[in-house]
Amino acid sequence: MKRLVLAVACVAVISTGCGRAPVGTVVSEEVGVTEYSTFDRIAAPDISGPTLTGPTVSLADYRGKVVVLNNWASWCLPCNDEAPTLVAAARKYASRGVAFVGLDVSDQDASAREFTSTYGVDYPSIIDTTGKKLAQLPGVPPEALPTTLIIDRDGNIAVRIIGAVKEPVLSQLIDQLLAE
Repeated sequence: MKRLVLAVACVAVISTGCGRAPVGTVVSEEVGVTEYSTFDRIAAPDISGPTLTGPTVSLADYRGKVVVLNNWASWCLPCNDEAPTLVAAARKYASRGVAFVGLDVSDQDASAREFTSTYGVDYPSIIDTTGKKLAQLPGVPPEALPTTLIIDRDGNIAVRIIGAVKEPVLSQLIDQLLAE
């Protein structure tokens, strides 16, 4: 029985991504896509900081655009799985007023740079070595990786995706916001 409980717990942790919660912490069962109606959206905090390529980026810089904010780390296997999907979507939507921004959480700079090079990530990734910026995001479980927020043109969180993003879901969600 003890092994069954342990196996179920392991599956729960794996299915929620790479969250590294302290021992004894209950892993959130909120996995998947959450869409917020225009009346229930809350403002995304103005996450900002230096990027892996140097210049400082702020979410406020993208007001008026739909923003896809992806929280990732090079050591996170689901983050590696979703990287090609995000890179392809960033290229697909570049000319349509959609900005992609990464939030590199709890990572070593060399590993993060290797990750972006391997997957051809050419959108900026804000460095969040301590995970403090990730902790500021409302509705995102502590240390949840990967997590993607899609922010509307007014700077409000419209969609939360916990776990690796998938197609065609990502494009459908972006298209819905572009149509607003």
